[in-house]
Amino acid sequence: MAIPVRHKVLNGLLATTLCVMAACVVQQAGVLMAADWSSSVARHNLSRWAAGKEDFDDTRWQQAHDELIEAIALTPKDATLQDAMAQLYSLQGQAVWTTGAEGSPEIEAYRNAMKYQQASIELRPTHAMAWANLALMHFAVNDTPEALFKAWREAARLGPREEDVENTLVMLAGETWSIAPEDVRAWVEARRPGFSERMQDTAAR
Repeated sequence: MAIPVRHKVLNGLLATTLCVMAACVVQQAGVLMAADWSSSVARHNLSRWAAGKEDFDDTRWQQAHDELIEAIALTPKDATLQDAMAQLYSLQGQAVWTTGAEGSPEIEAYRNAMKYQQASIELRPTHAMAWANLALMHFAVNDTPEALFKAWREAARLGPREEDVENTLVMLAGETWSIAPEDVRAWVEARRPGFSERMQDTAAR
């Protein structure tokens, strides 16, 4: 996997829509309100950074990090907060990208993102976009094809009719086409007829 291409593809993470915290039972309302308050500015900044409406800022990144840590401490079983923290570290990885080599600051950031994405999946294992994001993170850290495509297949299984999931998986498959297993290629070809031929033409140039 070529490093410049890997950096370009990771822009897909920036476009991931962040979920808002859901309401809970009445007896937990106070805790939820406190967690929502703690994370509200962080989530606002995340959405603007992800949409490209504001430049990434280290100081506000740290503030968002601290706010999300506080919110997670209040409601540790809220998967959307774990997703938000994964997104925050992904944004950091994108912002500090250098070579993509092991030990670089971006790889450390994406490995931290993976920890929170996996925590989100443990809380909400049927969320297809979370699995698609995990596949992207495996790609970001240049992980093994086995790990990458395991997450890829789970996202495909859980979100066969989710447009954002499908687009993410097609993009990722295209960037890893030379190592993509046959079932992955067949899945993409079924949804994007002629995709295999276009990839072959690209490789021949």
